[in-house]
Amino acid sequence: MDLSKLPKPLLYASIAIFLLAVGYGAATHIPGLNGSNEQIAGNPASKTPDSKSVKILVLDEDSQQPVVGAKVIMESEGGADSDTTDNLGFFRVQIPNTEYVRVRLSKDGCAPFNQNLNLLSNPDRPKQIMLKCSKSNTSKPTK
Repeated sequence: MDLSKLPKPLLYASIAIFLLAVGYGAATHIPGLNGSNEQIAGNPASKTPDSKSVKILVLDEDSQQPVVGAKVIMESEGGADSDTTDNLGFFRVQIPNTEYVRVRLSKDGCAPFNQNLNLLSNPDRPKQIMLKCSKSNTSKPTK
């Protein structure tokens, strides 16, 4: 087909429509190109859309010092994960996307903590939990 005999505006419009159709097809069918949370095969760094990582800081209520070595269990309707607080009082767990999780904390010398935690309030900031501990148990890890 000889396209040189087509009027220039019609030729340019046809080319533009063709390029838009190809670009739209590429954007909707290539994972990760359209900003969605689709997991890309072979890319372990990509996040699954049904879970997220949550970082929580555990402090002593009276001294405001980090509670080191506390046993943490987080439960939601999709599952549970556990960890131990690090030397700065932080722990991070991977949990299913949900609004609330049940957090259970225990450490020798501290009152147990067992409450629901709202994950939707300030989702990008670490959550803070205050434990009631005796003064000598905030910075020593549990055996």
